[in-house]
Amino acid sequence: MTNARSAVRLVGISSSPRHGNTEILLREALQAAQEAYPEIAIEMISFKGKKIRPCYDCKACERRETANLWEQCVLKDDWVELVRPLVDPVPNGIIIASPVYFSDVNSALRAFMERCTSLLKPYWFPQLPFKPPDFSRTAGGALAVGFHRHGGQETAILTILR
Repeated sequence: MTNARSAVRLVGISSSPRHGNTEILLREALQAAQEAYPEIAIEMISFKGKKIRPCYDCKACERRETANLWEQCVLKDDWVELVRPLVDPVPNGIIIASPVYFSDVNSALRAFMERCTSLLKPYWFPQLPFKPPDFSRTAGGALAVGFHRHGGQETAILTILR
């Protein structure tokens, strides 16, 4: 699915705990993008089998000085592996896909997004030896898969976009 010679990258994230409909929809979106623009490199990240702990607001990311910004968090789980394609280097496009649980994104995606706050700490703590990732030229998209047409897909997409 990846074209290594490409200068343009599109990363898709499926927060589903299964290889199910959310992942199928995301793969279709990535494939459609590649068919429209064959020169882009696409990459898909799946949360299946991954552990993402919620942010504890321990403030360690404000104090630590690790080798990389995304390694500031002290929690040991799969978050660093999952976030690295979004920051090293920053892609040109990101599509985030989530199944709808209780009219919103699933808890794994919510935890993932909360932990991404650590990437922005240099805005508030300029003494950190890092710059925050520059997403100003990154296009974003959101996909939500729900059981029913009134299942909360709209609120899940709004959560992703915010």
